[in-house]
Amino acid sequence: MAITKIWPVKDSLNRVIEYAKNVDKTENPDFLNSDLYQVLHYAADENKTKFERQYYVTGINCAVKTAGQQMQITKERFGKTGGILAHHACQSFRPDELTPKECHAIGVKLAQKMWGDRYEVIVSTHLNTNCLHNHFVINSVSFMDGKKYNERKTEYQRLRDTSDTLCREYHLSVIENPSKRKRNQGLYQAEKQ
Repeated sequence: MAITKIWPVKDSLNRVIEYAKNVDKTENPDFLNSDLYQVLHYAADENKTKFERQYYVTGINCAVKTAGQQMQITKERFGKTGGILAHHACQSFRPDELTPKECHAIGVKLAQKMWGDRYEVIVSTHLNTNCLHNHFVINSVSFMDGKKYNERKTEYQRLRDTSDTLCREYHLSVIENPSKRKRNQGLYQAEKQ
C-alpha cells in the first residue's frame, strides 16, 4: 500500500535536492554491515577520500551530483527561473512490506512513467523511518519544451493510479477505496522533524 503526495517548492531548489539525497536517510544498511564496507572504511579515511555510500538515489534525465545545476540550466535556457522551482513528491509504503531495493525500484519506475519523458527528476529512497518511502524532486520546467509542470488534481490522480498499478505488479497491498486515504501521520511527523 503506497501513500502518495506532491507539493510545490518555491524557496530553494538545492535545499530540496539535498534533503532528498541526504546520506543519513539513503544509506544501505546491508552495505554498512558488510565486509566490503568494513574494508573500505578501514582503507579509506572518509575525511580525505569519499566513497559512495548512497545506493538509493537515482537521477532521471540528470546526474545525481549535478542535478541542481542541470535543473537551473534548464530553467535559464527557457527563461523560467521564477515562481515554483520544483515539485516534491513522496510515496510511502506499509512497514515491512518490501525491501529497500524493491522500494527504490518502484520509485524509479514511478518517476520514469510520470515524468521521465519531459522532466529532470531525483528519486531517493529514505530508510530512516519505520516505513520505507521515496522522495521525488521534479524540475518545474521541462527540458523538452520549457513548459512548466502543472500540478493539477488530474496529475495527482495519475500519480496515485500509477503508484497503485506498480504496487499490484510487485504484489503489494493497495488501498482499494482511495477516497478514504488518510495522511500517514507517522511519516508526516518524521518528515516534519
